[in-house]
Amino acid sequence: MEIGIQAGRDIMDQWVDVTVKGGSGQLISHVTTNLDGFPIGDDDLNPPQSSYQRTWQQVGSGGANQTHQVVVTGHDEKGNEGSASKTWQD
Repeated sequence: MEIGIQAGRDIMDQWVDVTVKGGSGQLISHVTTNLDGFPIGDDDLNPPQSSYQRTWQQVGSGGANQTHQVVVTGHDEKGNEGSASKTWQD
């Protein structure tokens, strides 16, 4: 499973773009996304898919020198899990 995260400061808050790609023959069935410890996405893919992408705009909060972290966890149809995170500062 390959997880990609792009994120940064938006006009008012933050933006987050997430991609999850299954490995060879692997299908993604569930993806959760948390920003600064709070859930922003909890998606079931039914039927399971070979890839997933979702974008959020103006989520979370923003301010000078604030540190942010996105954590993405993907699950495949067999219950295997993969996780990745990205941290940045305003």
